[in-house]
Amino acid sequence: MMQDVKRVFDEKPEYLKSEFLDHIRRDLPHTWRYITHEKPPTDDIEVILQDFVIPRTVTGLHGYAPCPICSPTKPKYVKGHLLYSKESKALYAVGHCCGHGFFVEGSLTRALTRNTNAERRRRAEAFIEANWRLPAELVAYWAKLKPSVRDLDKVLKAIRVGLRIGVCRDIHRTVRDGGYLKVQERVAAEKSAGGVEGLRTVERTFGSVPVQGATILRGGSRGPMSVEANLSNLTAALANLNWTAENEAILWLCEQVDSDLFRLCDFLEEALEGIDRAISDIANLMLFLQEDNLQLINAWSVEVHGRRGAVSIQNEDGQIVLLRGGKRHRNFRLPGSLLNVPADAPAAGNHPAAGALGSNSEDS
Repeated sequence: MMQDVKRVFDEKPEYLKSEFLDHIRRDLPHTWRYITHEKPPTDDIEVILQDFVIPRTVTGLHGYAPCPICSPTKPKYVKGHLLYSKESKALYAVGHCCGHGFFVEGSLTRALTRNTNAERRRRAEAFIEANWRLPAELVAYWAKLKPSVRDLDKVLKAIRVGLRIGVCRDIHRTVRDGGYLKVQERVAAEKSAGGVEGLRTVERTFGSVPVQGATILRGGSRGPMSVEANLSNLTAALANLNWTAENEAILWLCEQVDSDLFRLCDFLEEALEGIDRAISDIANLMLFLQEDNLQLINAWSVEVHGRRGAVSIQNEDGQIVLLRGGKRHRNFRLPGSLLNVPADAPAAGNHPAAGALGSNSEDS
């Protein structure tokens, strides 16, 4: 298909994005020097800019923009796509709705997907290039942290089982309630229409200080997946990347399909978050086991469950004792590894926000 095009581009001119955006801040898209006014071909369309919006200041001066597909003589759109055709090698600005309906057999959808994956890949490559040492750093740090996390899993499981599921759930609830434990009590209700007094249940705060370290009780006795197992799986995968120089990392990037590249970014982010969570859990465990905090929890349990049903926990110089109804249920020594967490945990520079790289996708 031959057209009278404004300018021929042998390759998709990504570098013109900023110039186009600068132009539509002052004028309508069709007046840009590179825009071809004819209807674009139906195949081999690629998206340069998806869903650009013409500012109100521009439409207020010049009106709406004409679409070469449906409204070349009667302008009507303010939101559109900047497209490149491999067939005509030209650029087109088309209206949003018309663009989605014009390209047959899902070609626009495929073009948008390719553009999205290309943008994700650029972000992923930039992140890994800036952090090419990170896989080795995470593997090395995990080797030092692993004994502490293994002991953390054991201690948390013992506490969750010893305190019972319901008690763990009630204590963990304080995380959303400002940190304060709650108790329920029955109080007199207002007289009904028949003049009969009744009782109603109300909830009140227990104690004058919030409970500390309650986040370690998430999940009750069953708990979440082992912290150690999850991090061991991630670092085992990262250990396969034996880069010793930046050039090796860049060469690896060039050879990878999109899905493997995105998966590596996911692994790196999950490992960073997992290590941060493990270190935070160890710190919260130490807060939870402070004497004042345990006295608060023990007194609350007596108030809520009565002496026979109460559970309590004691910390006698690192010897942890769990009691039910005043009788010893189980005890264990707090591992020394939890008191000596290795310092200098790895951190990423140019770290994308959560979800910025997206989840794994099909290869483009």
